[in-house]
Amino acid sequence: MTFGGDMRLDQYEAFLVELSTELQRYLVSRGARPETAADICQDVFVKALEMDLALPPDKPRGYLYRVAWSTYLDHYRRERRYRELVAQYLVPNQREQVNQQTTGQLAFPFQKLRPKERDLLILRYDQGLSIKEIAMRLGRRPGAVKMRLRRVHQKLKRLMGSEWHE
Repeated sequence: MTFGGDMRLDQYEAFLVELSTELQRYLVSRGARPETAADICQDVFVKALEMDLALPPDKPRGYLYRVAWSTYLDHYRRERRYRELVAQYLVPNQREQVNQQTTGQLAFPFQKLRPKERDLLILRYDQGLSIKEIAMRLGRRPGAVKMRLRRVHQKLKRLMGSEWHE
């Protein structure tokens, strides 16, 4: 099987690996953490595969750069929102305030989280630890930490309902 004239499948795969590395470097140069850049690149290529998009070797760069950048911006905005919420409702010196505050609409969902879930949010968004660093600290695999964090995000969205602005 050939792609774009004389390019064979193994050459095309090598091209995609090189392009992925290039995209990761681009995102890191624009402020992304290396692990975030790797995740975003993986997501971008999965999206391209899900769309059944056959990318000719002379065309995908611009498209994939745009998709990677917009995906990173979405990720950055979501991370910033979590940092703001954690700083407001979970930072250790404010925990007592959260526990005493019963009328705050946004404080309520944070009260409903288990202590381990709150601690996970603090490690990630207040202390700024990477998934790998959190995994080492908790004695877990990075994939398990990532999944727990995703579940906490989903729980918060459910609890916050219309107050969640992502």
